[in-house]
Amino acid sequence: MNTKLKLGLAGLAAAALTALALSAPTVASADSTTPPTVGSGAGQTDEALYVLDPESGVPLAQGTSVAYSLAIVGGPSATDPELAYQPPAGGAAQSFTFIAPRGQERDYTKWNAMSSLGSGTAQSLVQINPSGQATVGQGNPAGTAAVATAGGDYSLGVAWLTNNVVLKTAFTYITVVPGDIATTTITFAQPAPAATAPAITTQPGDKTVVPGQSAVFTAAASGSPAPSVTWQSSTDGTTWSDVAGATSDTLTVSGVQLSQSGTKYHAVYTNTAGSVTSTAATLTVTNVVPTEPTGSDAGKVSITDPAEGVSTVTVPAGTAFKAQTLHAWGWSTATDLGVSTADATSGDVVVNIASLAPGAHTVALTQPNSATVVAWGTFTVPTPSYPAKTDTVDLQAAVTASDLWSLNATQTAIDFGNVARNASSKKSLGKVTVIDDRKVLKGWTLGAAWSAFTAGSDEIPASALTVSPKAFDNGSLLSGVTLGSDGTKIAESTAVSTLTDGALLDADLTFTAPKDAKVGQYHSTLTLTLTSK
Repeated sequence: MNTKLKLGLAGLAAAALTALALSAPTVASADSTTPPTVGSGAGQTDEALYVLDPESGVPLAQGTSVAYSLAIVGGPSATDPELAYQPPAGGAAQSFTFIAPRGQERDYTKWNAMSSLGSGTAQSLVQINPSGQATVGQGNPAGTAAVATAGGDYSLGVAWLTNNVVLKTAFTYITVVPGDIATTTITFAQPAPAATAPAITTQPGDKTVVPGQSAVFTAAASGSPAPSVTWQSSTDGTTWSDVAGATSDTLTVSGVQLSQSGTKYHAVYTNTAGSVTSTAATLTVTNVVPTEPTGSDAGKVSITDPAEGVSTVTVPAGTAFKAQTLHAWGWSTATDLGVSTADATSGDVVVNIASLAPGAHTVALTQPNSATVVAWGTFTVPTPSYPAKTDTVDLQAAVTASDLWSLNATQTAIDFGNVARNASSKKSLGKVTVIDDRKVLKGWTLGAAWSAFTAGSDEIPASALTVSPKAFDNGSLLSGVTLGSDGTKIAESTAVSTLTDGALLDADLTFTAPKDAKVGQYHSTLTLTLTSK
């Protein structure tokens, strides 16, 4: 904020001006969203009144709730807080700030409350907070405290009077939330900023193209509200007509023909505050296209290949052409690269090659509207490289386990049948399931042990039985599981999970009756034991 504004604020009376309380609106009212109409009739305001932040002078946002008891400032401008309200023509005896019922702003006897500003002079940085209206008026309710208690819709502003007759007033609408004067709030209607006429910020430039190409013209303008644009064309610079559909800052004239050469274009910007027209740009369509120079043709110069991403090359035309305007052409396919002005000292010409694809090219310079090449050379536009790019993604996963640990043998009894002395009988142990899905895996061993075969007091030693481990149903073993090398170890595992399906095992059991065994029905018990490593 500038010094003048600070000093003006410092001279305002009442509550500390920096203690401005802003919050979300606590009341919704259509009456405090649309400001009064500017005019001299009943219910109209002679000038707009903007509610300003006393610290910065910036208008507060429409719909802001402000504490009823704290300071706000009123002014006639949304952009210049130092701009003063002027007294009416012919002068006035007094000036006041006031609260009034809607529609009674010009009737001094209907005001609810007011505060004298002294003589009827110009007023700037007017303190208009409702609680600052110290004098009780004749309106209903009477007095600023009564207005706070009653709440409702009012007008808040400044006025100039002579003999209690209002000669001029500036006000806006407020809505008061019923409550205590120290704690309640108001919302207010904020006028829209004054419109500003458009002003051209970018003028369109002349364009030279060959038949079939496109010419692009660009313009821009400022203004509030944002202006709309219409492009117009003319063949004589006097009579202008709208270009159909051309309503943006950029005008593209596609597929131009020789007959369009000399056509002029300008942009017209318009808003509620006025209209402005850009300068005219001329379209030149030339059919003078040089032949691509090759080999030992005159005027060959050395051109440095551009680096990747660089869209220009420098053609050293020589001092004979310094400060001259030259036309640039590119090949392998004839391409108009536009006009450029040679350096005033060296004669170097910077040519825009953004339209050329990667690969080998020739560029030549001619004087405008001439097919005679004055300088040319070759260069290569590099193929863009696309280096590998990396980024990281944090991956997380929580591994869980069923915490199962079990052993299950399907068969509970095996009968070898009738076995002759010195003969054998083989049976399958049947499916044996080992499940190890513990939270902490350590591996395991599945062992087998069996007792001697007995029939009453007769006995056949345990060695009569041999156990040969195998995978169940001759299938595959789980990874990490191996069969035992002898009959007392069926299988073992490393520290891997069998999951909940388990490891499926089996064994061939072979019983051989000794040649001296006594006849009888013999029994033995085979025990499987699963142990953790």
